[in-house]
This record gives sequence, C-alpha cells and structure tokens, in this order.
Amino acid sequence: MRLLTKKESLRVWMDYEKLSYCLKDNAELPDTLRFIKTDKLDFSEVGDGDLNYVIRVSSKENSGKSVILKYAPPYIKALGPEYPLDPCRNKVEHRALTKFNEICPGSVPRTLYCSEKEHYAIMEDLRGYKVLRMDMINGVLDLDTVHNIVDSILKLHQNSHKRRLSPEEFTEMRENFRNEVMVNVSDEYIFRRPWLQNDPTNTWSTEIKKHLHLVYSNEALLQNVKELREKFLSQAECLIHGDLHTGSIMTKGKHAKMIDVEFAYVGPAAFDIGMLLANFVLSFYAHCHYPLEGAPNFREIVKEAILETGKFDDDFTHYFEGMSSWMNTKEFEVLLEETAGFAGCELLSRIIGTTRLPECEGRPLTEVTCLHMGLKLITRQKKVKTVKDLISTLVNEFKS
Repeated sequence: MRLLTKKESLRVWMDYEKLSYCLKDNAELPDTLRFIKTDKLDFSEVGDGDLNYVIRVSSKENSGKSVILKYAPPYIKALGPEYPLDPCRNKVEHRALTKFNEICPGSVPRTLYCSEKEHYAIMEDLRGYKVLRMDMINGVLDLDTVHNIVDSILKLHQNSHKRRLSPEEFTEMRENFRNEVMVNVSDEYIFRRPWLQNDPTNTWSTEIKKHLHLVYSNEALLQNVKELREKFLSQAECLIHGDLHTGSIMTKGKHAKMIDVEFAYVGPAAFDIGMLLANFVLSFYAHCHYPLEGAPNFREIVKEAILETGKFDDDFTHYFEGMSSWMNTKEFEVLLEETAGFAGCELLSRIIGTTRLPECEGRPLTEVTCLHMGLKLITRQKKVKTVKDLISTLVNEFKS
C-alpha cells in the first residue's frame, strides 16, 4: 500500500479561493477572528499528518495575526478517497481541546471555533513551536520539556479518572467522548491490520520481510495482542489523548503542548503512556545504531527522557509515582503490565503496519531492534511488575 505524497493529497482537496470565501461568508465566526473577515488572507499548509489538512491562515496586512485551520476530509488524507472516514472528528477535537485546557491549562492549543457543517476547526497558531519528533531526529531534546509533557498527561489521567469523579460526572464525560470513529481508526491500524500478513495497507522494508515469521507465526504474541485490543476497546478508566506519539507534541524552549487530540476518548491510561514511551524508545535505538555526527551521545539524552517518564522519586510530577500514590499494588502492577503491552503494539504497528516513521527510513538496524523490542514487550508484559522492570526492558536491548 502506497501512501499519497503531500503534493498528491493537496491535489485531492485544496482550493484556497473557495476556502477564503467560505470563511469570510461565515456569520458565526467570533469577534476574536475578526481579521479573517476584514483582511486579505494568506494560506499555507503546515501539517503533514495522515488524517487532516492543517492550514495556517494569516493576515496579509499583519502577519502577526494568524490561526490554524484543520479541515477533516471525508476520508483518510494519506490514503485518499478510497479510504472513507467520517469527518466528525473536528467536533471531537474542539471538545477535547476545551476539556484538556480545563483540566491542565496550557497543555494544548486554545480552540477558537468549530464548524460542524463544513468540518473544520480553528485554533491557536503555535508559531515558534516545533514538532518534537523532528527535533529528536535532529538531536535536540530538553529534559525539562519531557517533564512538562509527563506532568500534563499525569494531570489529565488523574483528574479525569473514574476513581476521582462521581458516577454522574464520569458517565457524562464518557458520553461527551464516545468517539467511535477515531477509536475504530486506532483499532484498525494498531490492533488489527498490522497483524494480518496479507493486509494491503501494510508496508515492510526489505530487511523486515526477513523477520516477519517472528510475528505471524507467534501464536502467543497474536493472542496477547487480541487481549490488549479488548482492553483498548472496553477499559474505560480516564480521558486519554489517544494518539500520544512524538509527532503529536510541539515544543518551544521548555514549553510543550499536545496537538491532534481528535483521538481523545475514555480509555485505558496505559495506552497513552505506553505509546509515548514507545516513541522515545524508537528514537533511542535510531540514535544508538545511527548516531548523529554532531551529537554522537544524543541517545543518552533520550535514555534520560525515558527514565524521566518512569522516574520514581519524591517528585509527584512524574507519571508512575503520581499514579501509584492512589492505586493499590495490584492496580499499579496492571498499569505497568498494560503499559509494556501497549508500547509493544505501538512499536510493531509502526514497523509492520501502514504508517512508517522517518526514524526508520533507511535505518534497517533500528527497525529490526524495535521489532524485537516490540515482541519482547508484548510476550513478556505479565513479567513487568515494577517501574524498574519496565524501564530496564525498554532500554537494555542495545549493548554499547
């Protein structure tokens, strides 16, 4: 399965003149967006996500006036119109941005407007921010930024957890974030299609093809994935981001904001933190095998980031200690076990599934190491009982 290039996807939908008319004709736009009606506008695509078109709308008279517009086409952008997808996802994102900022102010962009009819949302423009994934590829990472990311996700999980809300509050939150459409997307591309060897959307490198038998002939692995899938679909614990990889985080100095929250729903806390850890692990092994000429020891900084995520000391801003402070021993062990399993699913779905990552392109050693790491995390998840077990498993595959 070949993904559409950015240029090809733009050809499918991109008419800035029509978009300008649509915006200026919208009587519902709030006063905070007055410049859209009064000024001549510039449009430029700034996102490279798989699902939506992300457009910067700015004033030609005053470039300091700008917002981000996300348009949700009725299909998966990266795959084309042959792969339909309900465009209601912008409505969910608008609602999620509001809720995230309520629980953890400043953790996501401010939402400014949502058009359910035209399937677009307008939000704060994070000018000056950079995508964390690309910074890490280039050998740039501030550990204070990692601390802030982990702190935000901890606050989100704690303050929306079923143990912390009244039954009425929790029921209302579940209704507001049912989000079947986007949950089904994650289900398809993390828990179903990658595990079907003949699925046409899967793409493999030449090197990975040599190792596919380790996945598709491993009944214990496939059974564990089925069990994790069931937890992903049915385990309603707290409000989660739902797609928390390093491409869904933007940073500026020590500040970090989560973006692309259209996947938000009430699910297992371990899914968020497992996905986040998996993406740091992927970066770690990329830099282990292919160190940058100008930053040969960057892998050690990424390793520290992984330790930061799982750090267990007197500071309650760290995720696992924060969660353990109000969980019993069994609940905490289950959180760790599920974190390992979901991290493994994320790693393997990135290696054998549809969406390939730039950290892996032309880096076969990274792919193979992460494939083995994913296998280990999924098949041995029940042996993970402590934070030390989890972290040592994540970073001990590489022998320097």
